Amino acid sequence: MSPIEEELGEQVRRDFKAVKYFPFGNDSGAPFILTSDPFSYLQAWLDNKISEIKRDRKKQRSLFIKAKYFAELAEGFHNSSKQAKMPSKGTLIYYTFINLVKTFLLVRGYDLETKMEHHGLSLPSDKKLNLKLTPIGVNGISIFHEFAKTIGIEINNGDGLEIKLDEILRELPEVHEIGYALNLFPNTKRKHLPVELTIRTNKARNWIYYTVAYEKKFDKIMKTDKLLKGAFKDKLNPIDCASDNGKKYFRSKLGFNYTCNSDISHRRAYKRICKDIEPLRITPMITRSGYRNYLNLEPSRMHRLSATLAFAYYIGTVARYRPTLNNEVLRGKYQALIQEAVSSCPNQFFYLMVSHITGQICAIPMAKIE
Repeated sequence: MSPIEEELGEQVRRDFKAVKYFPFGNDSGAPFILTSDPFSYLQAWLDNKISEIKRDRKKQRSLFIKAKYFAELAEGFHNSSKQAKMPSKGTLIYYTFINLVKTFLLVRGYDLETKMEHHGLSLPSDKKLNLKLTPIGVNGISIFHEFAKTIGIEINNGDGLEIKLDEILRELPEVHEIGYALNLFPNTKRKHLPVELTIRTNKARNWIYYTVAYEKKFDKIMKTDKLLKGAFKDKLNPIDCASDNGKKYFRSKLGFNYTCNSDISHRRAYKRICKDIEPLRITPMITRSGYRNYLNLEPSRMHRLSATLAFAYYIGTVARYRPTLNNEVLRGKYQALIQEAVSSCPNQFFYLMVSHITGQICAIPMAKIE
């Protein structure tokens, strides 16, 4: 046991594997699904689901068949996008994303094809940097709104019908640093804080809780004082850690009894811990060393994946309908940031979405990380 574990509590393990937080609805201590082709894995998973359903009283089988159709469409657009260049690449990326989102909604029980479907977003002809949310009607389905609601952070039109491009881009941790390096977000501070989130237990292994830590160097460039306010204050208490002077630590206010050698107790405890972490807006990102967690110090009204979908909609719509705007924006001051987002966001979106769809932790094999 390390000095930090001696002081703060050891990391919870199940079957000798560390139990880590993921927002995918996976089991406690679930293994990583290593795949270099998330689309192929998703289709194999859907095939298994379809073959498992013998009596389709709730029409689940038909939903999975539709889901597989849209997953195949997503893969086809993705393959085409790999050969394309901007701006046409932006359109293909959006079509990839929206079909993967439809797969997600069908697996979650939405029966598409039954109502008029619309994107849920538009780019008005008199706007350059603002998307408009589509009014929600009773006779149609807004894919963007339903996705946002189902992924966990519902978009409320009452908070304003417009979403600014800057708001979208600041929600993307993949391009956060390059945006600030190019001074594209003036009068704001970086907000995606890299954190270590550890689910811990006491020495008797009958009490479970979690800790959040970050490196002190981020105090100078981020508004880390927000961790003492609002939702963070409701969930976390600052604590001292003599074993690690380079980081600041917080311990969850939530803590409860569990039985370490009981699978049922593990599953219940893990779900309760994950539910408590959700409001902290901690999002995973795949890096060279595996998944890394980022805490959003200034969360907007969008989930990170909703923001990624909105970004793809923007570049795809500009490509299809706004050639003048394409020259002004996509080739203007945002060019480097948009090119980076086009390069890095799709793979993150694919793995995170496939994880959410399957309820498993999908990851890139180390040999495939470039």
